[in-house]
Amino acid sequence: NFFPFSSGEGKTGVVRVVLPNDKEAEEGSSKFTEVLRDELRTGDEVAIKPGKHHLAYHGKHVPVTDTVYLASGLGIVPVLDQIKATLPRGSSSVKTSSVVWINDDRETFDLAMDELEAEYMKYPSKLAVSCIMDDVSKNPMEGNAEVEEAVPYFNAGTMAVVAGPKRFAERARGYLARKGYPENCVCVLP
Repeated sequence: NFFPFSSGEGKTGVVRVVLPNDKEAEEGSSKFTEVLRDELRTGDEVAIKPGKHHLAYHGKHVPVTDTVYLASGLGIVPVLDQIKATLPRGSSSVKTSSVVWINDDRETFDLAMDELEAEYMKYPSKLAVSCIMDDVSKNPMEGNAEVEEAVPYFNAGTMAVVAGPKRFAERARGYLARKGYPENCVCVLP
C-alpha cells in the first residue's frame, strides 16, 4: 500500500509517496508502484487521481472528541496526516488523540519518528504517543502491558482508526472490539 502525504501547507501539487523498502513486503502488485520504484526520479512529475479511500466515521457518538490510532509499519503515514489535520486549535472537534505505533523491528520507527515527535512537541497536552516494539502477527495484543496501557477502553465520542498491513488491521479491530469499541466507531484505512 502507498499513501500520499503532504509535504507542507501551501505547497500545492507537492506530494511525497512512501513505499516499502522490501519488494517482498508489498501486498499485491501495481504497475504504478513499479513505475514509482524503478522509473521515476526526484523532480519528475506525475498526475495522480486520488482514490475513493478516505476516513469515514459511521458511529452515532458525535461529535468525535477523542481519537485512538493503532498503526503498524507504513500505516503511520496516514495517521500523521490525520493528526496534523485534527489537532490544531479550531480545526476539528477532537480534543485528544492517542497514537499507538507497533512495529516488530526498531528500524521501522525511523520512517516517521521525527515527524511524530514534532507533532507531540506542538501538542503535548492533546497528543499521547506510544511506540511499541512487538510482533503482533505472532503475539496477541492482549497481555502486552504496553498496548494495554496505551489503548483506552471505549468512551462515547471516541473514534478508533487502524492503519497498517492487512493482518495487523484484522488483529487490531478484534482487539478494539474486546476493549468495548463498537464496530461503527472503528475506521480501517486501506
